[in-house]
Amino acid sequence: RCVIVEFRELTCEEFKKIEKKQKKYNFYQTVSWANVKKTTGWESYYVGVFDAKKNLGIALLLAKKILNKKMFYIPRGPLLDYDNFSLLEFFFIFLKLFVKSKGGFTIKIDPYILYQEHDRDGNSIGESNNKIISQLKSLGFVHRGFTIGYTDEAQFRWSYVLNIKDKKFDDLKKDMNQRCRRCLKMCYKYPLVVREVNEDNFIEFKKIMEHTANRQNHFDRSMDYYKNLAKYLGDDVVMVIVYLDKEKYLEEFKDDKLYEEIKKEQSEFVPITAGVFMYDWDRLNYAYGGTYSKYMHFMAQYRMQFEMIKRAMKKKLPLYDFGGISGDFNSDSDNYGVYEFKRGFGGNVVEYIGEFDLVVDKLFNSFYKFMFKTYRGIKKIRASIKK
Repeated sequence: RCVIVEFRELTCEEFKKIEKKQKKYNFYQTVSWANVKKTTGWESYYVGVFDAKKNLGIALLLAKKILNKKMFYIPRGPLLDYDNFSLLEFFFIFLKLFVKSKGGFTIKIDPYILYQEHDRDGNSIGESNNKIISQLKSLGFVHRGFTIGYTDEAQFRWSYVLNIKDKKFDDLKKDMNQRCRRCLKMCYKYPLVVREVNEDNFIEFKKIMEHTANRQNHFDRSMDYYKNLAKYLGDDVVMVIVYLDKEKYLEEFKDDKLYEEIKKEQSEFVPITAGVFMYDWDRLNYAYGGTYSKYMHFMAQYRMQFEMIKRAMKKKLPLYDFGGISGDFNSDSDNYGVYEFKRGFGGNVVEYIGEFDLVVDKLFNSFYKFMFKTYRGIKKIRASIKK
């Protein structure tokens, strides 16, 4: 049991010195991520808890102004020992006072804490983690529930993860399903080249992402957003494009069904697939991706995943995280294809504890919830009409 001395606000420089020393560090809880979010209208604050000898936990708080108040959000944090209830209680008592002093009306958190592990088919494995949920509720938090599907309010609650610890790529191949192994063989048959994104090919990268967003009827981020990821996250982010070597393809695959289509391409290297990957302390995360639908035949999206898995293994990371899935495992669900693609690689489903809200100003929070519900309703009606 630790003797807690203080809760205090940190400068950007102080936070940066200790952010990667935290247990279960993740890129969402960094000054770099705060800088990315600043470009999209979010303010940032840094806080920490200390005893006489050391730092016991930290948190990056993002804040967005709503009229004359602020909504606070701690993405994938705070970073502290959730099993230490006295520490947890101390932190959130003083955090609430801190947020109130900054004009905040609510605090949202969605910690990287496992709720339940599942096998690749979505079946539960082991016991569920209800203890921390109960503890957060006892501190005044409202749990947003065991949601299924995607949300634009916070991070995904369900993910698909591949354990690569102490494994060779041949070990992983044995755990892939038949379709994935077939795609592996096919994508390495074609003359595909994986290149990192830079100033020379950023437009090609953005066009792939835009095409995919339009095809899947979802929002794509701006060119500036992607450039800011590269600028601020530095070595913690990798952006790649998978190209088809046109000359080699035309020489070797004269009978291929896309031969005439590729023949029309002007570029020496034809861009097909793109992706964004981010590093945490224990994993490489697949964050965003896209593929030209007319060139799905080349299985370039598989080549990209295989190459990035190899990169994570080379760094001796224990996990490769394919990123969010909906948590709906019915084959007729809207996003089943995303899950089916990731499931092919082996691995298993991970379910996190989800979102929690701590109300600081009850009156303004009620007003905000009413206005937000109205806004979402209007947005749905407009989308329905457009569709």
